[in-house]
Amino acid sequence: MYHPHSIKSIKPHQTQPIPSVIPHTSPVIPHLMRNLYKFWIPAFARMTITITIMLLFFITIVTPIYAENLRSDTFRIDMGTVNMTGGRKFSETYNLTDTVGQTFQGQFDSSGYRVRAGFQYINSIIRFSFTISDLTIDLGTLTAQTPSTATNTLTISTGNAYGYTVKAIENHELRANTNDVPDTACDSGTACTITNANVWASNTDYGFGYNMSGTDVDTADFVDSTYYRPFANDEDTDSPATVMSSSGIATSSAATVTYKANISAIQPAGYYTTAIRFIAIPSF
Repeated sequence: MYHPHSIKSIKPHQTQPIPSVIPHTSPVIPHLMRNLYKFWIPAFARMTITITIMLLFFITIVTPIYAENLRSDTFRIDMGTVNMTGGRKFSETYNLTDTVGQTFQGQFDSSGYRVRAGFQYINSIIRFSFTISDLTIDLGTLTAQTPSTATNTLTISTGNAYGYTVKAIENHELRANTNDVPDTACDSGTACTITNANVWASNTDYGFGYNMSGTDVDTADFVDSTYYRPFANDEDTDSPATVMSSSGIATSSAATVTYKANISAIQPAGYYTTAIRFIAIPSF
């Protein structure tokens, strides 16, 4: 589910009078969802995750000079076009986007090459969307030295030629009052970090972490189901870590997140919570 927003057009600096121009903007589709990851030790384990979708802006405007990259201290517009008008038209029976009067638009073919020129060739027909299959993760009853896992699925679509990135960060470690379940460091001797997964198979190495598998996951990092990372931690001023990415068009690309908690026998009982933000960013 998304909510389109309009973006005010930006007029570039002009060195001579120009005819009337109507700027063209692309919608930005922010998507906000929230998950709360909570769990009770030893009675009932539950986590709640907060999911945030952040969309970068793609803005196309018309310009009275030859097409070029326009920029200032506050914006950059790639692939500007010269045209009379453009926009989105729709009714109950059709949906149309158009660009009228653009110079040198269309498909041009010759031996050895094909050029598709014009805004309509980069105006995506696949809308950006990001969904999460299960917004409440239940880890059940946690028992010392018995890891508990749960999963959900991230699904993303984008028609942008330059792809997308999904990042993740937690607000803090799993916490109940003043007690924390630490973020995992993986097995002793095979330490993992927020950007590098490693083997976490020992039941005597404790903490909370995640594994990724599926489409557009870095399999050189998440080699198999035993490879985990700790989440980037906002309290530690970490930057969000990439969990999915692609350099091209994606149609319902899906990846599974496996959440894992393993506690020691001296972990205090309590209702532990954290919040995790997933940030989906289309590339332009």
